[in-house]
Amino acid sequence: MYQIEGLEHSFGDRLALRCPGLTVEPGRIVGVRGPNGAGKSTLLRVMAGVDRDFGGEAFPAAGTRIGVLVEYDVGLHRSGTRTHAQAIELARHITRQPGLALRGLLGYEGHCMLEPNRELRIEKARAANDALIALVDAFERERLETEIVAAGGLGTWDITGANPRITEIHAGSYIFMDAFHRNLVPGFEVALTVLGTIISRAGEGAVIDVGRKAIGIDRTLPEVVGGAATVRYEHGEHFIHEEHTALVLDGSSSLDVGDRVELMSGYAPTTVNFYDIYYVVEDGRIVDVWPIEARYGRATAGPGA
Repeated sequence: MYQIEGLEHSFGDRLALRCPGLTVEPGRIVGVRGPNGAGKSTLLRVMAGVDRDFGGEAFPAAGTRIGVLVEYDVGLHRSGTRTHAQAIELARHITRQPGLALRGLLGYEGHCMLEPNRELRIEKARAANDALIALVDAFERERLETEIVAAGGLGTWDITGANPRITEIHAGSYIFMDAFHRNLVPGFEVALTVLGTIISRAGEGAVIDVGRKAIGIDRTLPEVVGGAATVRYEHGEHFIHEEHTALVLDGSSSLDVGDRVELMSGYAPTTVNFYDIYYVVEDGRIVDVWPIEARYGRATAGPGA
């Protein structure tokens, strides 16, 4: 459990954070949101025990320690320490904090994930893994904790996953899959689809009520499940507008106005954020409804919310 009472934090004369009270129960997931400058990072630094220059009280239950990893940049150039010296210095700082527990290292090779050439992806991923393991060795020489060595994603799950020194793989998109990832990493079934309705048909052309506001089109086009139609290319672009998508139907298709069509998203990660709930379908029947809690939080997600 973590408790905050009357917390205030200032930078000079400017009040950066005020939190009258907050109790985080064990096992509860709490998100922090707000505009830039609202004090989100300051609050997290206080809760982690890194920043102690504040008024009021902020404390975990006795003995509570938050496990953390040191991130190392293995080539993505997005975040993380850039040198062994930086990583070791950060790790030592963590070990001195009463509310933190060093658990190991993270080296995410995101720059390798989307490489279409399989052989080149293997080469790049192994180089990134080697860079991470070299730091693991340096940590062990310094007697720093390396219980967790985390890396990998869907694009490199079987490459990075074959390294015996790496203990965690951070793959996620395989749960749903989409047209892009299916082509990149075969072997996983597509589970996430968007259900649309045909609202117009003329000859071999049809229009459905699913557009850019309803389905992710990043990296590749959505596909009609079963192959009964393809996205039309016209006017120098694929016909996916804000509210509608135009299709070219298979010559033998009997689809007509009012019929339902399942679309496989082009990119699942940017499809999920359009919706509040998942309808779970088995053998053509809705068997459950799952709220998308990460979008709104547990209290507001779900049917009728």
